[in-house]
Amino acid sequence: MKKILSNMYALLTILILVTACNEEHEDLRPGLYTSKELIETFPGDTVLVSGTVSNYIGISSITLKCEAWKIEKTYDLSVHKPTVFNYNYQMIVPKTATFDQNMEITVSDKNGLENKRTIPLKFLPDTESPAVVQAPAAQTGLDFDTSAGKAVWNLNMKFTDDRALKSVRLQITGLNMDEVIPMKGREDALTRLIEFTSQGSYPVTITVTDESANELVLQTEILVMLAEEEDPIQDYPQMYVVDATENPDDYINGYYRYMDHKGEYQYEGKFYAATDNAKIYFVPAKSMDGDLYGVSPYVSSRLMNKNGYVVPVTLPAKGYYGIWIDLNAHTISTWPLDKSTAYTGELCAGGTGLTVADWDISTTMTKADDYVYKGELEIASSITNGMYFFSAPTWDPCFRGDGNYWWNASGGDCTPYETNGYSGKVTVTFDTVLLWGTMKKVTE
Repeated sequence: MKKILSNMYALLTILILVTACNEEHEDLRPGLYTSKELIETFPGDTVLVSGTVSNYIGISSITLKCEAWKIEKTYDLSVHKPTVFNYNYQMIVPKTATFDQNMEITVSDKNGLENKRTIPLKFLPDTESPAVVQAPAAQTGLDFDTSAGKAVWNLNMKFTDDRALKSVRLQITGLNMDEVIPMKGREDALTRLIEFTSQGSYPVTITVTDESANELVLQTEILVMLAEEEDPIQDYPQMYVVDATENPDDYINGYYRYMDHKGEYQYEGKFYAATDNAKIYFVPAKSMDGDLYGVSPYVSSRLMNKNGYVVPVTLPAKGYYGIWIDLNAHTISTWPLDKSTAYTGELCAGGTGLTVADWDISTTMTKADDYVYKGELEIASSITNGMYFFSAPTWDPCFRGDGNYWWNASGGDCTPYETNGYSGKVTVTFDTVLLWGTMKKVTE
């Protein structure tokens, strides 16, 4: 009997404590937290309004309201009455919105107690210019059709803006063309077939304007000329990119840098421009005497096959490039390569057919650049061919290749080379961004 009375007393004590606690918090207003104290926006924008509300006895509703914009959003929580609730409201600002305004956020608990927060809604000025998604090259060549007496430029451009485009102004000197074309929305396009009835150079200025009068100005040059003849082109199994300023006969290995066949007449490769305005050619075989691709001496964007006529492609700035060429479309495009994962530790060289013992490694190479290592080896006399590789002093990593590619591998064959009667000192380099090695004769 005493035990039962003791348990009843304990239960009664707990009920009294709970009731007291509830009564203690009955008059507390709900807590209201907003993630933003100020919202800067503009007509047509979408803004996330978020925050957290809490209350000891339970939340019954949350209301977000901006009377001037006719916005009112209510979260009805009267069924579950959570003590904590996270709200996330995607507010669409009306295109006719006026500024400055306020958003009122009101939270109510199950007893009707409220808490309110006012968030000012301020206008965010537009300072961002439009962008071009698809643009003509800095120079475009058109073949003049003598039978038709004209050349036709198929202009096809796409533009975007963070808010709204307004217009594109197209000006072509020599055609007396000055046309303003209306644009609308955040993305729009300009497509025109423009005829040139005379040969010559035609400077073009394209000015894109948004609704806030921000501008983007693009300039290009149209060269109208008689068609340039090139040698027949083929869909080769591979292509090579080469340094036009160097002599391939100075190299034992590595002058011809392999390019992957990616599609009909399309190839992709890599190149390191050691200086500004580096010059490159493209060849389908390890020879400079046959088919050779460069650009027209008159149109720097037109890739052509005409050994002795074309000039090298210019890479304007020092750095690493990814390269894409399309022989059939006569185009070339480049982009910067990522260097973030390149190896930067110590590196040595080794191989077979060298005065260094077979499969032994040389002393540590020096860095000719951040990612280009340089060292000196010697090809033993009477050697006709051999293999070479590059390795850290610890043999990890170890870079090996097959003549077309290099990779990091702990074992297997290494890059082959042929001496073609040369023996003596060679300079070897390895680029840890491109994963590419070279072996060059020391002639001085």
